[in-house]
Amino acid sequence: MYVVAVHEISNPDAFWGGQLDLPTGTEMSVVVPSADGRNGVCIFKSDSVDTVRNVVDGATSAISKNEFFAANATNALGLPG
Repeated sequence: MYVVAVHEISNPDAFWGGQLDLPTGTEMSVVVPSADGRNGVCIFKSDSVDTVRNVVDGATSAISKNEFFAANATNALGLPG
């Protein structure tokens, strides 16, 4: 499944300069930061929303407010193959 993460970022340098330790079977397919780095959208391919939430919130909760949802792949356009 595709999981979308929407970020509201208080420390862009730390957020975009960090690395995520993704578990086996989870990959980050798309990363789209705003011009000023204070907002962003990332799309992951993973087994569940909870897997992505645990990884992302675990690494960024002090510097980012994150929202997660499962993408409706049937109605989406442009998701990676």
